[in-house]
Amino acid sequence: MRLAKWQKKTALPTLVLSLLYTATYAYPIYFYPVSYTVSRLCDYMNYFIWAIFVADYIIQFSLASSKSKFIRKNLFDLFVVALPFFRPIRALRALVFTTRAGARSKKALIRSLPLLISATAILMIIIMGAAILDIERFAPGSNIKTPADALWWGLVTVTTIGYGDRYPVTAEGRLVAGILIIFGVAMISTLTASFAAWILAPEAETSS
Repeated sequence: MRLAKWQKKTALPTLVLSLLYTATYAYPIYFYPVSYTVSRLCDYMNYFIWAIFVADYIIQFSLASSKSKFIRKNLFDLFVVALPFFRPIRALRALVFTTRAGARSKKALIRSLPLLISATAILMIIIMGAAILDIERFAPGSNIKTPADALWWGLVTVTTIGYGDRYPVTAEGRLVAGILIIFGVAMISTLTASFAAWILAPEAETSS
């Protein structure tokens, strides 16, 4: 119970910090080259926000009644703390808790899922676009050299279209692409399932 209260209380600050992390991570890459002062400031902000995420995870762990169950159920949060790519996606959990607090029924929460997933997809496009641009910009034979290239690549990859005009040529870039492809498939599947649940909800309520 204490854990649930802590998560609800920190939902909005987590959302703000996640978006701030996205901005400070992506800005020096998309607007390269930036001044040394701006670059260092962004780095310090990233480390500061990461430290807050680590502290939040430790607090949640200490509040959990079952430590082993908490670890199993919150593996994604552990990845968020460990891997820079996933830290902006912490905003998804914050959005879920914020929406859940305002939702009066399970049906209302189902209806909010497309908005939550769309917001997360935008974050993924921005952060993975920055990651791929940082990796590929100066790679020999690369075709992802500008912010526009990176964002276009992110859009066609996360939507599983795979247009093919922009693609990574390095091993690191392909790893980033693989993560985004997996997320895109999961996103499409979740959207389809939530749409089906929304369509079937009135019939289920009527039959009950």
